[in-house]
Parts: sequence; C-alpha cells; structure tokens
Amino acid sequence: MDLTRAKKISVVGNSGSGKSTLSRRLGKVFAIEVFTVDKIYWQQGWNMKPHKEYKKIHDAWLNSDSWIIDGIGYWDEMQQRLFQSDVVIFLDVPADTCSERADNRIKAEEYSPNQDIAEGCIYGNVRERQMEVIKYFHESLRPKLIDFLSKLDSERVLTIGSYDDLKFENKT
Repeated sequence: MDLTRAKKISVVGNSGSGKSTLSRRLGKVFAIEVFTVDKIYWQQGWNMKPHKEYKKIHDAWLNSDSWIIDGIGYWDEMQQRLFQSDVVIFLDVPADTCSERADNRIKAEEYSPNQDIAEGCIYGNVRERQMEVIKYFHESLRPKLIDFLSKLDSERVLTIGSYDDLKFENKT
C-alpha cells in the first residue's frame, strides 16, 4: 500500500491498540496534521460532548485538505470519515495487549498528563470502565467494524495485528 499519496488517513481500533502513537508517527513522517477523536468525544470528567458539538468539530476536520484522524467516536461520523479516507488503518490488536497497554498508560499518567484525551480526563479514575470498554470493543464493536471495512475498497484498508506489521516505511 502506498501511503505517500494519502492525504486523508483514518486510524481505528480498540482503546490501547496504538492508534494515537501510530497517528503521531505518520503525522511526522508525512507532515499531515493529526486529530484525535477522544479530544472532542469527551469533556472534563469523562462526560460525553453533545453530539451536535462533536459533529461540528468532526465535520471541520473532514473539510480540511489533509488529515490523520485517530479514534472511533460516534459511529455515523466514523463511517463518514472512513468513506472519505484515502487510507484506513485498522489496528486489530488482541484485547489482552490493549488491556496491558491501557494499564501502562494509566501508570504513565502519574508522571505526565495524557495528551491524547480531553483535559480533565484521567484514565486512572476509570480503570475498570476502561477494561470493560476494551472487552466490549473486541467482542461487539470489532466484528461490526470488520464487516463495515469489508465493504470498502480493499486497496484502501490496511489491517495491522501487531507492531511487527508496522514496517510502513517499507510499504510506501
């Protein structure tokens, strides 16, 4: 897959799958602005942003000439984003790996705030909920996402199961 021509890239996957890390890396390599869904999906204290407000920001992102957007967010907007993407990267990482990374992220928050989430949201405050979300995504949302991705042009979808698959420099 030739990522060098992509101007609009979506990165989707479970919490803790590495979406934000990969998106930042791609943003630096290709000099494309990175937008993180969790920053507009959540408000302080883990309160969901009203759908209308979320949609307004999300639509503005989509109207940009180029972007990398990581995350899921509201399903309808995610579908719209994936349709408009030149490339969709699905990080299909095992749930236990995602849980382990989520725990590592919680430990890291003790030393510095997480820049990939809305201000005032701390994963350590919702650890059990985070683990439930990871399980729910893997069991319920993942099959739905896989089905949706199967309907897109396969030339635009890259599924990555582990960081061993992340040799994207060789795929460009």
